[in-house]
Amino acid sequence: MRASIRIRRKKIEEYINEFQAVSIQELSDMLGVSLPTIRRDLIALEDENIIERFHGGVRKKRTANYIHGSLEENEYIFRLEKKKEEKKRIAQKAIEFIRDNDIVFMNSGTTVLNIFSSLDCKNITVVTNNVAAIKFEALENIDLILLGGVYNKRLQSLLGELTTNSIKSIFSNCTILGVNGLDIERGMTTSVYQECSINDAMIQQCNGKVILLADSSKIGFVANFVSAPLSKIDILITDDGCPPQYLQRLRDKGIEVYVV
Repeated sequence: MRASIRIRRKKIEEYINEFQAVSIQELSDMLGVSLPTIRRDLIALEDENIIERFHGGVRKKRTANYIHGSLEENEYIFRLEKKKEEKKRIAQKAIEFIRDNDIVFMNSGTTVLNIFSSLDCKNITVVTNNVAAIKFEALENIDLILLGGVYNKRLQSLLGELTTNSIKSIFSNCTILGVNGLDIERGMTTSVYQECSINDAMIQQCNGKVILLADSSKIGFVANFVSAPLSKIDILITDDGCPPQYLQRLRDKGIEVYVV
C-alpha cells in the first residue's frame, strides 16, 4: 500500500474517532478526494474492524461495552449526538420564526427535536410524526398533535399513508423540517422513501414559511430520495461549517439563509 493511502486512511480514522459519526460527503470534502476513493478507504477500514458503515455515512466501531440497547436505539443516539451543539443553535434560531397561537408542522428530524427544549411561545399547536416529541409533552403552552401511522423504531417516527392523510386535513402557519441532504441541483433529499410524502404534505399544507434545518454536514449531500425542490423552501438555517460560496448559491436561488 502506498504511503499516501495509509496517511489518508489514518486521517479518516482520527476524524471518525473525534466526531463518532460522519457522512461520506463530509470525509470527501475534508480530504479533497472523490467519493469512490473515500468508499474504497472505508471498505478497507471496515474490513480491519476499525469503523462501521451505514447508509450515507460511517461511525466508530462500537464495542460490546457500548451496545447496551438495540441497534436501532444506538443509531438514533448517534444521530442525536452528531453536531449536537450546532443543532441546538440552529433550533434556537428557528424558534424566532414561531409566533404565539401558531400551528406548526415539524417532521422527524433530530435537529427539529431541539426546538422543544426552549420553545416559549404561547398557545402553540405542534403537529408532528416525531415520536420522541412525546417526552416534551408536559411543556406549558404547547398542544402536541402526534400524527398516526406505522412506528419506525430506528427513526423514532410515524410513517405511511395514514400519516400523510392526517396532514392533509390540517393547515399550518409554518413548517419546520429536518433533512438528510440539501443540494443545489437535487434539492431536499431523505434516506427514507416514506418520509418524502410526509415532507411534501407538510409543505403543501403550509400557509406560511417553509423552514429547513440542516447542519453543515447535510449541505451539498444527496440522499436517496427527493423530498422537495429548492423552490419549495423559503428559509435555511445552518451552522458556520458550510462553505460561504455554497450558501451564496442557495441565496441566489431565492432562499433566505441564516448561519448560526
